[in-house]
Amino acid sequence: MSRLEWKDEYSVGDGGIDRQHQQLFALIDRLEDNDLDASAMSVTFEKLDMYVREHFHDEEEILKSVGYDDLDAHLRQHDEFREWLVTAKESFKEGRGDVAAVGRNLHVFLRDWLLSHILYTDQAYKPWLEK
Repeated sequence: MSRLEWKDEYSVGDGGIDRQHQQLFALIDRLEDNDLDASAMSVTFEKLDMYVREHFHDEEEILKSVGYDDLDAHLRQHDEFREWLVTAKESFKEGRGDVAAVGRNLHVFLRDWLLSHILYTDQAYKPWLEK
């Protein structure tokens, strides 16, 4: 599977948000590592949960402060992702699936979701940050 590599085209024009996105890339890539056992996977889930909460909060506060006009739709995407993450964590805790397979499947989903979110949803607010 391919690792996430930061590209300039992913930048939203805010250094803090861009750094958080890059750190999320690294965290998501950790899920692909074959040496993850159940304990390490649990820790990775907790880190991901904590980091997503922090990132979404920071991003949402910035969007509110600039008066972003599509904030409600953006918040809905964040809420849907939070719900998905809770479900994924619960499924893992209930022992559904081999740890390595769970990690690979999560990596693919999270990679695709994050890239799509950054390239389309987040890029839509970039002009608001440039005002």
